[in-house]
Amino acid sequence: MTAHHHPRRPVRLALVAAGFLAAYLGGLLAAREGRTGGGRADDTPAARSGPLRWDDLRTGREPQSHLFAREYPAGMLRRPDQLTPDNWFHDGHLRTYALLNLGDVVRTVQIGRGRGPVYMFGNARVPTLLDDVRVTFDHDDFPDAGKPISARELLAWVNCQGVIVVRHGKVVFEEYAGMDPAQRHHWMSVSKSTLNVLMGKLVGEGKLDLRRKVEEYVPELKGKGYGSFAVQELADMDADVSMDERNYHDPKSAFWDFGRSMGWFGDDGRWPGGNKQFLTTLTRLKKPEGEAGREVRYTSSNSQVIGWVVEKVTGEPLADYFERSVWRHLGAVADASVTVDRHGFPFAGGGYSSTLRDLARYGTIWATGGVAPDGTRVFDEAWMRENTAGKGPRLRDYNYHNQSYSKGGAIAHQGHSGQMLWADPASGVVVACFGSTTTPGGGNAWSRQAYLRVAEAVDRHLRERKIAAGDR
Repeated sequence: MTAHHHPRRPVRLALVAAGFLAAYLGGLLAAREGRTGGGRADDTPAARSGPLRWDDLRTGREPQSHLFAREYPAGMLRRPDQLTPDNWFHDGHLRTYALLNLGDVVRTVQIGRGRGPVYMFGNARVPTLLDDVRVTFDHDDFPDAGKPISARELLAWVNCQGVIVVRHGKVVFEEYAGMDPAQRHHWMSVSKSTLNVLMGKLVGEGKLDLRRKVEEYVPELKGKGYGSFAVQELADMDADVSMDERNYHDPKSAFWDFGRSMGWFGDDGRWPGGNKQFLTTLTRLKKPEGEAGREVRYTSSNSQVIGWVVEKVTGEPLADYFERSVWRHLGAVADASVTVDRHGFPFAGGGYSSTLRDLARYGTIWATGGVAPDGTRVFDEAWMRENTAGKGPRLRDYNYHNQSYSKGGAIAHQGHSGQMLWADPASGVVVACFGSTTTPGGGNAWSRQAYLRVAEAVDRHLRERKIAAGDR
């Protein structure tokens, strides 16, 4: 059954996060003592707080380095007694449960896979891939900066729970260090990729012009802060408004109001109109001289406005449109889900969850230049070229354009706590990762770059050795 034949039903999904500050602090400790991620177990913060226990995830625990790279016991993944609407996102150890069980924490609806066949990946497995690929990560704050290490070790530093590498439809590597293959995991801001694909579809059909102002599509925002922005400015995170994501942890901030309106945090009674009501309250800010078009002003409220624009253009609820236009064409093995506000408006900027394999199936859309696994063209090749043309403000050594990161020919999508989807249409490579970092901000100065460096190194390794080089 699908959303078009019955009311959407709430489902229990998954959200996760656990052990990144641990990796960082544990690494610094090891570095001081002449070690690199090893050493005597009883010297580390991880040892003092005990091994990971699925049946006893608690707040206030000390960070744990290399959380899923060390031995830990089996156990039931129980809902932590201390978990509440106002702490699941902000406490790294509680996020470990939430990332894998998001529907137990936040209101969600299903994104149906449809009744079609499952898309079966081919096989070209290289079991030693993560050990064979070497990475020299030069970030100054990384404890092993400048030292060649394996891709496996670098992913261990960032508490990667699951990773899959696909090339030309064939699985080259797959591993689940901190989750079950059948579990759905929260994408966080990888969810913004759904807007990239839907904008590409609508632009190709001539139904959406990114140069037009938001208020031309959404009359409710006419005269409001967002109304006068071009849609393209929102798509490139080049719109400065009275909300940002520099501090996730101030209950008095606009971000918390955003979360309350979205149903992510406790309801304070101020947002009966849900997230769209909140979006009408934001004001436009003037960018500092010289920053326009150059500096990313990252905020998920921009993504939500784009989702509202898509609803107006299509005349459909956003979750229904994504299900019908994209998810049903993947040959997915399971339904996905997305969190929604009290009126059913989805958190397009950060609320989707799926299995890791289904995320990789979804990623093949970019690796094939716009074609879904069932052969349906979702967006034109011109859209893929636009995405990777080096446009948009800079964010580290990538450009941010159309709700995605790009560098050269590859396109990347990243999310809080270590989520990543990376695709290169030139090589046909897709790399998808789920992670669980325990820092309050879901990462640090180098963690997100670490995932990108692994994807780049894996892609280069597969090209050079011509692994899975032929079409499926």
